Amino acid sequence: MMMVQAAGFSDIGKVRKANEDSFLLNEAIGLYVVADGMGGHRGGGVASRIAVETIGAYLANPSQEFTDTDGPSAVNGQSSAAKHLRESIFLANQKIYKQSLTDTACRGMGTTVSALYLVGNSIITANVGDSPIYLLRNGEIETLYTPHTLLHERKKIPKSMEGRFPSSKLAHILTRAVGIRSDVGMDLVETPCFTDDIIVLCSDGLSGKISREEIRDLVFQNDSTSACRKLTDLANQRGGEDNITVIVVRVTSTNERSANRLFGRVAAIPAWIVSLFGGKNRS
Repeated sequence: MMMVQAAGFSDIGKVRKANEDSFLLNEAIGLYVVADGMGGHRGGGVASRIAVETIGAYLANPSQEFTDTDGPSAVNGQSSAAKHLRESIFLANQKIYKQSLTDTACRGMGTTVSALYLVGNSIITANVGDSPIYLLRNGEIETLYTPHTLLHERKKIPKSMEGRFPSSKLAHILTRAVGIRSDVGMDLVETPCFTDDIIVLCSDGLSGKISREEIRDLVFQNDSTSACRKLTDLANQRGGEDNITVIVVRVTSTNERSANRLFGRVAAIPAWIVSLFGGKNRS
């Protein structure tokens, strides 16, 4: 059984009049979600709240059947847990989109979604938008999400508009969000989980103020609760122009076997050793 120590915190920041971020911690099923809402004078908060509530409710009891015509596209080789996570985000998208069409105060609302689902000995992450997901392992930090922004997806910028926007602007223009359209595309990652892994989810109110290296150092130096507080305080000290939300999940133990740990980190084995056992060195 996987054991974790998790904490989450959300703050309005120093400038905004309302907090449109929402987050979810459900340690019983291993689910953690950050949603950064947008649109309308109250729509952003509504959208993010619908997202976390819908994802949480569905994964607590993933019994709803999706048909080939009304569900998310199937992905070959995807685990059943990953499939359920995709379905939960798809369902959240449907609910937000439908409410935006019927409630004029929420017209055009949407939200980012970044979700972590710990199942068995696997880390499953899914994201729509630009709310980061970081994995801290062996003193390093890496990303487990794909930013859906014009800066990251420059190929989507018409040639006639190239050069008209600075990179700082492109970094905040989303190319995808949950609830904006009737369908939604998401990026999903499955990777083995090991004892002492730490996963950080946050909104861009935090990641826009604190570097990855600073996040890594603060999280390694503090327990989950203290890390959330100190990261939030630092983002506010540097301006706090946006809402700030962060979740820190520390894996304290897993069911991993020695063989799983070895082959899960086979990239660290020199190629000449692998070749002795029939492996191929790909350049």
